[in-house]
Amino acid sequence: MDEPRTGVGLSDSARMHAIIEGIYAKTPYFKSMPCTIETVAVGRVRVGFDVSRHICNYRNIASGGVLAAFCDTLMGMACRTMGFQVTTLEINMNYIRSVNSGEHITGIGQVLHHGRNTIVVECECRNADGSLIVKGRSSFYILKKID
Repeated sequence: MDEPRTGVGLSDSARMHAIIEGIYAKTPYFKSMPCTIETVAVGRVRVGFDVSRHICNYRNIASGGVLAAFCDTLMGMACRTMGFQVTTLEINMNYIRSVNSGEHITGIGQVLHHGRNTIVVECECRNADGSLIVKGRSSFYILKKID
């Protein structure tokens, strides 16, 4: 994915980052995920994820369900940067390679389409070497504008 090209200035970007951090600081589910919000721009987020042993299967490989949950959260955040509260309509995941306990992955979520009632987002997660781990795409239904 290319780096974001937005007209958001530094102060707007910092404000948006603070808003997103505030939303997720109050979300019990997000508190249990080993994520760090790295960058936020309109329609795009970058989030780090530490793969710990407790989210791995018996082979010490990150659970596909946990990776899907991470991607869903990541893509939902991208929607929130557009100023909307959303709910997932559908999600598609392509698992490219496994990731082991102790590894760090970085996910980038980017809005592809913003319609009147739906938002379509894609994400890519890569390991420290830059290798693609998982690619996802999801459609979200817009519930309301965030205050």
